[in-house]
Amino acid sequence: MHKFSLPSKELSHLVKRIYEINIPHASTFAENQVVPMGTGTITFVLKGNPRVKSIKGIQVIPDFILSGQYFPFFSFDSDVPLLYYGIALKPTASYKLFDIYLADIKNDFINLEEIIGDEAGQVRQKLLQADSTDERLSLLEDFMLQKLPVSPKYTHLDKLVDFIYQKQGILKASELCEYADVSRRYLEKKFRKIIGFTPGQFIQQVRFNFTCAEIARNERPVNDVLQKFDYYDRSHFMKNFKRYYGKDLSVLTGNNMSLFKEVYSNILHSETENKYYSPFYAKAL
Repeated sequence: MHKFSLPSKELSHLVKRIYEINIPHASTFAENQVVPMGTGTITFVLKGNPRVKSIKGIQVIPDFILSGQYFPFFSFDSDVPLLYYGIALKPTASYKLFDIYLADIKNDFINLEEIIGDEAGQVRQKLLQADSTDERLSLLEDFMLQKLPVSPKYTHLDKLVDFIYQKQGILKASELCEYADVSRRYLEKKFRKIIGFTPGQFIQQVRFNFTCAEIARNERPVNDVLQKFDYYDRSHFMKNFKRYYGKDLSVLTGNNMSLFKEVYSNILHSETENKYYSPFYAKAL
Protein backbone atom coordinates (compact mmCIF):
# COMPACT_ATOMS: atom_id res chain seq x y z
CA MET A 1 0.00 0.00 0.00
CA HIS A 2 2.77 2.44 0.96
CA LYS A 3 6.33 2.15 -0.37
CA PHE A 4 8.92 4.88 -0.26
CA SER A 5 12.53 5.90 -0.70
CA LEU A 6 14.49 8.58 1.11
CA PRO A 7 16.17 11.25 -1.01
CA SER A 8 19.84 11.36 -1.89
CA LYS A 9 22.15 13.68 0.03
CA GLU A 10 21.86 16.24 -2.76
CA LEU A 11 18.07 16.42 -2.36
CA SER A 12 17.78 16.02 1.40
CA HIS A 13 17.48 19.77 2.04
CA LEU A 14 14.38 19.93 -0.19
CA VAL A 15 12.71 16.52 -0.10
CA LYS A 16 11.54 14.44 2.88
CA ARG A 17 10.61 11.31 0.95
CA ILE A 18 9.44 9.95 -2.40
CA TYR A 19 6.62 7.44 -2.12
CA GLU A 20 4.03 5.24 -3.77
CA ILE A 21 0.41 4.82 -2.63
CA ASN A 22 -1.20 1.75 -4.18
CA ILE A 23 -4.80 0.95 -3.20
CA PRO A 24 -5.92 -2.05 -5.30
CA HIS A 25 -9.65 -1.44 -4.86
CA ALA A 26 -12.16 1.38 -4.75
CA SER A 27 -11.82 3.39 -1.53
CA THR A 28 -13.75 6.04 0.37
CA PHE A 29 -13.04 9.36 2.07
CA ALA A 30 -13.54 7.64 5.45
CA GLU A 31 -10.81 5.09 4.65
CA ASN A 32 -8.27 7.61 3.38
CA GLN A 33 -8.00 10.40 5.91
CA VAL A 34 -4.65 12.21 6.13
CA VAL A 35 -3.40 14.66 8.75
CA PRO A 36 -0.99 17.53 7.96
CA MET A 37 2.66 16.49 7.83
CA GLY A 38 4.34 19.89 7.50
CA THR A 39 5.07 19.39 3.80
CA GLY A 40 4.03 20.42 0.35
CA THR A 41 3.56 17.58 -2.14
CA ILE A 42 4.12 16.93 -5.83
CA THR A 43 1.73 14.19 -6.95
CA PHE A 44 1.52 12.11 -10.14
CA VAL A 45 -1.66 10.03 -10.52
CA LEU A 46 -1.14 6.92 -12.67
CA LYS A 47 -4.42 5.07 -12.05
CA GLY A 48 -7.76 5.94 -10.54
CA ASN A 49 -10.24 8.80 -10.33
CA PRO A 50 -9.14 10.50 -7.11
CA ARG A 51 -10.97 13.35 -5.43
CA VAL A 52 -9.81 15.30 -2.41
CA LYS A 53 -12.14 16.45 0.37
CA SER A 54 -11.13 19.35 2.61
CA ILE A 55 -12.59 22.46 4.18
CA LYS A 56 -12.88 23.81 0.62
CA GLY A 57 -15.22 20.98 -0.39
CA ILE A 58 -14.62 18.16 -2.88
CA GLN A 59 -12.23 18.66 -5.80
CA VAL A 60 -11.21 16.32 -8.61
CA ILE A 61 -7.44 15.76 -8.64
CA PRO A 62 -5.73 16.22 -12.04
CA ASP A 63 -2.99 13.87 -13.28
CA PHE A 64 -0.24 15.95 -11.66
CA ILE A 65 -0.34 18.65 -9.00
CA LEU A 66 1.65 20.67 -6.49
CA SER A 67 -0.38 20.82 -3.28
CA GLY A 68 0.01 22.71 -0.03
CA GLN A 69 -0.86 21.71 3.49
CA TYR A 70 -4.44 20.79 4.26
CA PHE A 71 -5.60 21.77 7.73
CA PRO A 72 -6.80 20.32 10.00
CA PHE A 73 -6.88 17.28 7.67
CA PHE A 74 -8.00 16.07 4.27
CA SER A 75 -9.26 12.82 2.77
CA PHE A 76 -9.39 11.31 -0.69
CA ASP A 77 -11.37 8.68 -2.52
CA SER A 78 -11.46 6.84 -5.84
CA ASP A 79 -14.24 4.74 -7.36
CA VAL A 80 -11.65 2.41 -8.91
CA PRO A 81 -8.18 1.15 -7.82
CA LEU A 82 -5.75 4.00 -7.19
CA LEU A 83 -2.02 4.30 -7.87
CA TYR A 84 -0.13 7.52 -7.38
CA TYR A 85 3.36 8.73 -6.59
CA GLY A 86 4.23 11.63 -4.32
CA ILE A 87 7.24 13.77 -3.49
CA ALA A 88 6.97 15.21 0.01
CA LEU A 89 8.68 18.62 0.07
CA LYS A 90 10.13 20.32 3.13
CA PRO A 91 8.29 23.51 4.15
CA THR A 92 10.45 26.04 2.28
CA ALA A 93 11.12 23.85 -0.79
CA SER A 94 8.18 24.97 -2.95
CA TYR A 95 9.50 28.53 -2.81
CA LYS A 96 13.10 27.53 -3.53
CA LEU A 97 12.04 25.33 -6.45
CA PHE A 98 9.06 27.14 -7.96
CA ASP A 99 8.89 30.56 -6.28
CA ILE A 100 5.61 29.52 -4.61
CA TYR A 101 5.15 29.89 -0.85
CA LEU A 102 3.60 26.87 0.86
CA ALA A 103 1.22 29.34 2.51
CA ASP A 104 -0.16 30.42 -0.88
CA ILE A 105 -1.43 26.91 -1.65
CA LYS A 106 -2.75 26.05 1.81
CA ASN A 107 -5.81 23.76 1.49
CA ASP A 108 -5.40 23.83 -2.28
CA PHE A 109 -3.34 22.65 -5.26
CA ILE A 110 -2.00 23.89 -8.59
CA ASN A 111 -1.88 21.83 -11.76
CA LEU A 112 1.83 21.05 -12.15
CA GLU A 113 1.59 21.84 -15.87
CA GLU A 114 1.03 25.49 -14.95
CA ILE A 115 4.42 25.48 -13.20
CA ILE A 116 6.71 23.34 -15.36
CA GLY A 117 4.74 23.10 -18.60
CA ASP A 118 4.86 20.00 -20.80
CA GLU A 119 7.51 18.43 -18.57
CA ALA A 120 4.76 17.38 -16.14
CA GLY A 121 3.12 15.18 -18.76
CA GLN A 122 6.47 13.84 -19.94
CA VAL A 123 7.41 12.73 -16.41
CA ARG A 124 4.03 11.05 -15.95
CA GLN A 125 4.46 9.19 -19.25
CA LYS A 126 7.86 7.89 -18.13
CA LEU A 127 6.29 6.70 -14.87
CA LEU A 128 3.55 4.88 -16.77
CA GLN A 129 6.14 3.14 -18.95
CA ALA A 130 8.35 2.08 -16.03
CA ASP A 131 8.30 -1.60 -15.03
CA SER A 132 8.57 -1.38 -11.24
CA THR A 133 8.04 0.74 -8.16
CA ASP A 134 11.80 1.09 -7.68
CA GLU A 135 12.21 2.37 -11.23
CA ARG A 136 9.46 4.96 -10.72
CA LEU A 137 10.94 6.15 -7.43
CA SER A 138 14.30 6.50 -9.17
CA LEU A 139 12.72 8.47 -12.03
CA LEU A 140 11.24 10.94 -9.55
CA GLU A 141 14.60 11.26 -7.80
CA ASP A 142 16.17 12.16 -11.17
CA PHE A 143 13.34 14.61 -11.91
CA MET A 144 14.00 16.43 -8.64
CA LEU A 145 17.77 16.45 -9.12
CA GLN A 146 17.21 18.37 -12.36
CA LYS A 147 15.26 20.99 -10.37
CA LEU A 148 18.00 21.71 -7.84
CA PRO A 149 18.70 25.44 -7.40
CA VAL A 150 22.13 26.49 -8.64
CA SER A 151 22.91 28.18 -5.32
CA PRO A 152 21.02 26.43 -2.50
CA LYS A 153 20.39 28.52 0.58
CA TYR A 154 19.99 27.42 4.17
CA THR A 155 17.70 30.19 5.39
CA HIS A 156 16.90 31.45 8.85
CA LEU A 157 13.51 29.72 8.62
CA ASP A 158 15.15 26.44 7.62
CA LYS A 159 17.27 26.69 10.75
CA LEU A 160 14.16 27.19 12.92
CA VAL A 161 12.26 24.32 11.32
CA ASP A 162 15.37 22.18 11.77
CA PHE A 163 15.41 23.08 15.46
CA ILE A 164 11.72 22.15 15.85
CA TYR A 165 12.35 18.73 14.30
CA GLN A 166 15.48 18.26 16.40
CA LYS A 167 13.30 18.82 19.47
CA GLN A 168 10.57 16.59 17.96
CA GLY A 169 8.12 19.40 18.64
CA ILE A 170 8.74 19.27 22.39
CA LEU A 171 9.13 23.00 22.97
CA LYS A 172 7.09 26.17 23.25
CA ALA A 173 6.86 29.04 20.76
CA SER A 174 8.55 31.27 23.36
CA GLU A 175 11.58 28.94 23.39
CA LEU A 176 11.76 29.18 19.61
CA CYS A 177 11.74 32.98 19.82
CA GLU A 178 14.55 32.83 22.36
CA TYR A 179 16.53 30.45 20.16
CA ALA A 180 16.02 32.70 17.12
CA ASP A 181 16.58 35.88 19.13
CA VAL A 182 13.54 37.54 17.53
CA SER A 183 10.17 38.75 18.74
CA ARG A 184 7.13 36.49 18.67
CA ARG A 185 5.41 38.93 16.32
CA TYR A 186 8.25 38.73 13.80
CA LEU A 187 8.34 34.94 14.01
CA GLU A 188 4.59 34.59 13.48
CA LYS A 189 4.72 36.90 10.48
CA LYS A 190 7.55 34.85 8.94
CA PHE A 191 5.87 31.48 9.50
CA ARG A 192 2.47 32.65 8.28
CA LYS A 193 3.91 34.20 5.13
CA ILE A 194 5.98 31.20 4.04
CA ILE A 195 4.47 28.10 5.67
CA GLY A 196 0.92 29.26 6.37
CA PHE A 197 0.88 28.42 10.08
CA THR A 198 1.92 30.14 13.26
CA PRO A 199 5.05 28.78 14.96
CA GLY A 200 2.83 27.35 17.71
CA GLN A 201 0.62 25.49 15.22
CA PHE A 202 3.64 24.09 13.39
CA ILE A 203 5.27 22.96 16.64
CA GLN A 204 2.06 21.22 17.75
CA GLN A 205 1.78 19.51 14.40
CA VAL A 206 5.37 18.22 14.48
CA ARG A 207 4.95 16.95 18.06
CA PHE A 208 1.69 15.22 17.10
CA ASN A 209 3.31 13.50 14.10
CA PHE A 210 6.29 12.25 16.11
CA THR A 211 3.92 10.97 18.80
CA CYS A 212 1.72 9.10 16.31
CA ALA A 213 4.77 7.63 14.59
CA GLU A 214 6.10 6.23 17.86
CA ILE A 215 2.70 4.87 18.93
CA ALA A 216 2.25 3.17 15.53
CA ARG A 217 5.56 1.31 15.93
CA ASN A 218 4.25 -0.39 19.10
CA GLU A 219 7.66 -0.47 20.77
CA ARG A 220 6.57 0.96 24.13
CA PRO A 221 3.32 1.57 26.08
CA VAL A 222 1.15 4.41 24.79
CA ASN A 223 1.23 6.27 28.11
CA ASP A 224 5.03 6.21 28.11
CA VAL A 225 5.05 7.70 24.61
CA LEU A 226 2.60 10.44 25.63
CA GLN A 227 4.72 11.29 28.67
CA LYS A 228 7.83 11.51 26.49
CA PHE A 229 6.12 14.06 24.22
CA ASP A 230 4.83 16.18 27.12
CA TYR A 231 1.14 15.34 26.93
CA TYR A 232 -0.41 15.62 30.38
CA ASP A 233 -2.41 12.43 29.93
CA ARG A 234 -4.24 10.40 27.30
CA SER A 235 -7.25 12.75 27.22
CA HIS A 236 -4.91 15.69 26.45
CA PHE A 237 -3.49 13.81 23.45
CA MET A 238 -6.88 12.50 22.32
CA LYS A 239 -8.23 16.03 22.09
CA ASN A 240 -5.60 16.70 19.41
CA PHE A 241 -5.99 13.26 17.84
CA LYS A 242 -9.72 13.68 17.32
CA ARG A 243 -9.19 17.18 16.00
CA TYR A 244 -6.83 15.93 13.32
CA TYR A 245 -8.22 12.47 12.70
CA GLY A 246 -11.59 12.20 14.41
CA LYS A 247 -11.32 8.49 15.24
CA ASP A 248 -10.31 6.18 18.06
CA LEU A 249 -6.62 5.57 18.81
CA SER A 250 -7.07 1.90 17.86
CA VAL A 251 -6.41 2.98 14.27
CA LEU A 252 -2.75 3.19 15.40
CA THR A 253 -2.65 0.53 18.12
CA GLY A 254 -4.87 -2.14 16.55
CA ASN A 255 -3.88 -5.02 14.29
CA ASN A 256 -5.64 -3.75 11.16
CA MET A 257 -3.18 -2.08 8.80
CA SER A 258 -4.94 1.05 7.56
CA LEU A 259 -3.24 3.60 5.29
CA PHE A 260 -3.05 5.91 8.32
CA LYS A 261 -1.18 3.34 10.43
CA GLU A 262 1.06 2.16 7.59
CA VAL A 263 2.22 5.70 6.84
CA TYR A 264 2.87 6.53 10.49
CA SER A 265 4.70 3.23 11.02
CA ASN A 266 7.26 4.29 8.42
CA ILE A 267 7.83 8.03 8.85
CA LEU A 268 10.13 10.16 10.97
CA HIS A 269 12.66 7.39 11.53
CA SER A 270 15.66 8.87 9.82
CA GLU A 271 17.87 11.91 10.15
CA THR A 272 17.37 12.54 6.43
CA GLU A 273 13.67 13.19 6.99
CA ASN A 274 14.08 15.17 10.18
CA LYS A 275 16.88 17.59 9.34
CA TYR A 276 17.50 20.28 6.78
CA TYR A 277 21.19 20.64 7.31
CA SER A 278 23.41 18.25 5.35
CA PRO A 279 26.99 18.23 4.04
CA PHE A 280 25.51 19.46 0.75
CA TYR A 281 24.84 22.77 2.47
CA ALA A 282 28.35 23.20 3.78
CA LYS A 283 29.38 25.12 0.66
CA ALA A 284 26.39 27.40 0.94
CA LEU A 285 26.72 28.31 4.59
